[in-house]
Amino acid sequence: MTAPAPPATTVALTLSRKATRYVLEALRMLEEKWQHVNLTSTDEDEQAEYGMDALDVHSTRESIQSQAVEAFGPGVANFSSEP
Repeated sequence: MTAPAPPATTVALTLSRKATRYVLEALRMLEEKWQHVNLTSTDEDEQAEYGMDALDVHSTRESIQSQAVEAFGPGVANFSSEP
């Protein structure tokens, strides 16, 4: 007999606008890095792993960004250093 799967757990974070921007930018950079590995690697296993992980990071970033824009406005997702 198999044991039932444990219940899903979540973590709720409280972030300032500035911290939220850092998190979103870091996730975007990680996603880009992993997409680059996926596109340039000659190892099929590495391509697959990084490709799937990049999709997961993208989904996570989009979820956080959606909530951040709702809380702080669209500027929270603008990482340009231009005023």
